[in-house]
Amino acid sequence: AIVKPGMYAVIAADTNIYNAFPYLRNPDSTQKVFIAGSLGLNNDKDLVQIADVFRTTIDSVYYSDNWYNPNLPGSGRSLEKINPALNGNDGKNWSSCTFPNGGSPGLKNSIFTNNNIATGEISVSPNPFSPDGDGYEDFAIISYKLKNNVSQVRLKIYDVKGRLIKTILNNQASGPEGQVVFNGNDDENRKLRLGIYIIFLEALNDQNGVVETIKSTLVVGAKL
Repeated sequence: AIVKPGMYAVIAADTNIYNAFPYLRNPDSTQKVFIAGSLGLNNDKDLVQIADVFRTTIDSVYYSDNWYNPNLPGSGRSLEKINPALNGNDGKNWSSCTFPNGGSPGLKNSIFTNNNIATGEISVSPNPFSPDGDGYEDFAIISYKLKNNVSQVRLKIYDVKGRLIKTILNNQASGPEGQVVFNGNDDENRKLRLGIYIIFLEALNDQNGVVETIKSTLVVGAKL
């Protein structure tokens, strides 16, 4: 079977997948279901790899049950990537599925967050976001695109009074663009208060010594 670009591959241990997600009994043109027998994966942590026919690894993740959202109850709830284009082994890029049935096989992830990159600027999506642990817009993806190909990046968040709240990147080697997931906690792992915050990025080019600085705003909100 061929999984074409834009399709979803669902790999299940047995046909019970159809009882949990009846829509997979009649998959549409974007869905392909594979019954693979026992997957042999542990609940707490394990390694998952995707490889091609030449055994070349396409993607991999060593997942952990610490990545679950503790505010979403119920066993059997699946882990989802916040954005598939970001680092798969970054625990901040994973959280619990928010759908009532606990999973989204063959569908776009329930917690998917887009990342929009603007040249020479910082983009935040979503903005505002509400890191209250309810599974909806709990994370913000901070994306940046720089003028230089290689830089040392510092990315920090300040409150409106100029006080440092969170250091996200500190002299991190970076290419011309990058993305990080922000969970709304400060450096003491406390949730930020509602309000407006300043994102400040400094990018030092080691070859020419030029420092590029970019500022943007981040809004922490809450549902009414």
